[in-house]
Amino acid sequence: MLRALALSDARFPRLSLRAGLLLILFAMVAFMTAYPLSLVFINSFQVGAPGEPVRWGLDAWRSAFADPTIPGVLGNTFFLAGVRVVIALTLAIFFAWVVTRTDTPCKGFIEFSLWLGFFLPHLPITIGWILLLDPDFGVLNQFLMKLFGLPKAPFNIYSYGGIIWAHLAFGTSIRFLLITPAFRSMDAALEEAAYTSGCNNLSTLLRITIPILAPAIIAAVILGFVKALQSLEVELAIGFPAGILVYSTKIWEYLKWEPARYGPATALSSFFIVAIFALVLVQRIMLGRREFTTITGRGYTSRRTRLGPWRWLTFSLCILFIAVMIYMPLLFLILGTFMRIFGLFNIPDPWTARHWLGAFDDPTFLVSLRNTLLLGLGAGVFGSIFYALVSYVLVRLRFTGRGVLDLLAWLPWALPGVLTGLALLWVFLGSGSVLASLYGSIYLLILAIIISELPLGTQILKASVLQVHRELEEAAWASGAPWLYTFRRIVVPLLAPAMFAVGLVTFISAVRDIPTVVFLATFDSRTLSLLMLDYIAGGSFEKSTVIGVLVIILIIVAAVLARILGLRMGNAEQT
Repeated sequence: MLRALALSDARFPRLSLRAGLLLILFAMVAFMTAYPLSLVFINSFQVGAPGEPVRWGLDAWRSAFADPTIPGVLGNTFFLAGVRVVIALTLAIFFAWVVTRTDTPCKGFIEFSLWLGFFLPHLPITIGWILLLDPDFGVLNQFLMKLFGLPKAPFNIYSYGGIIWAHLAFGTSIRFLLITPAFRSMDAALEEAAYTSGCNNLSTLLRITIPILAPAIIAAVILGFVKALQSLEVELAIGFPAGILVYSTKIWEYLKWEPARYGPATALSSFFIVAIFALVLVQRIMLGRREFTTITGRGYTSRRTRLGPWRWLTFSLCILFIAVMIYMPLLFLILGTFMRIFGLFNIPDPWTARHWLGAFDDPTFLVSLRNTLLLGLGAGVFGSIFYALVSYVLVRLRFTGRGVLDLLAWLPWALPGVLTGLALLWVFLGSGSVLASLYGSIYLLILAIIISELPLGTQILKASVLQVHRELEEAAWASGAPWLYTFRRIVVPLLAPAMFAVGLVTFISAVRDIPTVVFLATFDSRTLSLLMLDYIAGGSFEKSTVIGVLVIILIIVAAVLARILGLRMGNAEQT
């Protein structure tokens, strides 16, 4: 692969040094992405558990698909993911059109709120919905029962609809961020031609705008479906009590058994690996060789549609969604931290601050807070440096195999986080005592987060590397500076703002992540998010609300810093 590493301009003093560095980089990225993926698939045919003698067979597949619950698990998984994708995509297209192509008031606030919805972690927001829609003590249910004299609660969060509802804010936000840049880049001349031909706003949106934006929309669908498969915490908090199992919770159940059932877990994971790659193939077939170019050399305009009085309707619909889906559960989550007994407002003296005081006196909380900060800072610092190196190589160097390296850097987005965690579990438990000794350590969790955020980090920094002109590095080489010295003293300082922003985004991901690290953490290395999940599983909702608010505070502080740096997540996703 690397036999044709010749480079037109001498960026390295010797060919062997360049080849050696590229080989090391290839090996690192392959070890972090392709090796865990292949190991999961291969070990689905191994009968023994990690650390036992290797024995091959189909026992794991037979055991997994002989489980009578598997058909229901597969049906639940694809049904819930499909419904969520359809609803969230429809809403995201509407919001993206409102923000980028209309004169609706307060578009900045609408965009910021949806941007905030992307950053907020699933589990704390889910706790807010439980406080509102629990059939026994849900505030909204109790209010409606008293108002209309209903004999039972009209809503039940522990249901298929509850799972879909709890995912709606994040699902809509992430698709909004993926689709918005494409809306902004579309030449308004195409829409103007439709208006000239007699089309109204709705007809133009459905027949012109959406078909032209097919690449961004299909990418949002595929990535959204993968994210839907990845989800674990909402399904555990809402689906598990109702007996609704999906793929991720079934794997979690297999691995939480005593002894853990690694065979069926890897077999079920391998099935979904094949399904995910099938989705990518479908995307390529759907797009094919069709032409979607909208920005050309003849000029570019971006006209906003004047909605007249209808702009107040679009404004009201946007504000209603944001208030109900983002801010209302967040408000009730905060209220839940001051409740003496979670969900009970009608008891004497229902309010207290003891849960906050108890949290800071709890040594378990303090250890989890330390682990969270170490995980976030470690993943943010080392991840941003590694992403910068990979991005620089992909942009600056010309060599055979660059496309393969780029594909390897994208690979983690083809895997749900729960699969990434399971894959790393196999890598470290089945690759010798040295690697096995890292199991449960904070270092393994840092590596897992760095891997999961590799696609986003490299794509953001690739755009930044393209903005740094080559002549700055060439001047350093002409002065006799080695490549590594040039990278450290010239490239890294110029990329520092982007690296800092990427580090903050990686920090946010580490703080809120559950699926990627749930199988890798132990009692001594669990984070605040995992502690919150444990509290919910144990029925300690009062403690979990406090942890949830603290996680959100950490995330919002980091998100605001990223926003101040000018990081536009929508543009980053499109890059």
